[in-house]
Amino acid sequence: MNGYSAKEMAQRIKVQRKNLGYTQDEMAELLGVSVSSYTKIENAFQNPSLETLIKLSRELKISIDYMIFGEQYKEKDMRLNDALTAVAKIADVDKLAHANDILGKVIKALRTTQ
Repeated sequence: MNGYSAKEMAQRIKVQRKNLGYTQDEMAELLGVSVSSYTKIENAFQNPSLETLIKLSRELKISIDYMIFGEQYKEKDMRLNDALTAVAKIADVDKLAHANDILGKVIKALRTTQ
């Protein structure tokens, strides 16, 4: 993925808001933030909180990764992400930590062989 740029993220938010026909006032109301706060986000003077980022994603109908990096997960990656989220909700924390350790070692091994 590309690197993060606050200005580029703000531009993607602004373009999508306009594409959907919302005003800045309407977006601020939908997000539950002041118009001043929303304007700062859209002008890259302030980064949105995680909660606001999630709300932006929903209201603008774009993924968070697209907002931040300008790229989206492929459909199969999204399905995998959904499956992993479902597993994480029901799995034992210790087992997840162990699985994380194993995956870390696999990734490290793969990187050294490339």
